[in-house]
Amino acid sequence: MKVPSQAISFALLAGALSLVRCSGDGGDVQEHPPPPACAEDLNVDCDALSFHPPVYSRIFRDIVQPQCALGSNCHGTDAAMGGLMLANADDTYDMLLGHGGGTKRVVPSDPKCSPLMVRLESRDPNFQMPRGRRLTDPELCVFVQWIKHGAQKD
Repeated sequence: MKVPSQAISFALLAGALSLVRCSGDGGDVQEHPPPPACAEDLNVDCDALSFHPPVYSRIFRDIVQPQCALGSNCHGTDAAMGGLMLANADDTYDMLLGHGGGTKRVVPSDPKCSPLMVRLESRDPNFQMPRGRRLTDPELCVFVQWIKHGAQKD
């Protein structure tokens, strides 16, 4: 069965448009300064937790999955921006900790220099995660406390 070229073009366009929210403003490619290595102004003594204790399974279920994999679809089954697909709790944990030789995004006991926190804490719209909105202070605090206490799986 031959698929009309218009149908293929439409499918490609629809796919590209679905990624625009995840890839930035969709404008011209611009040079941006490299991200900082550490989030120097990160409050690691926060106590405004939205749930306590900050355990990974709850962080994944209540923050990561709805806001990063399902809500924005930047890291869901249809897209893996930055090489991250965050659809499964076990795989996500392994990716965040760099298990299996991947990029380490969480440095246990060091939230300030964990690349994940640098992105979550950023106010630069070209670098900040999640795209389009910053996490609330209690949500950020949950990540900080989880990492500060060793980023245990549970």
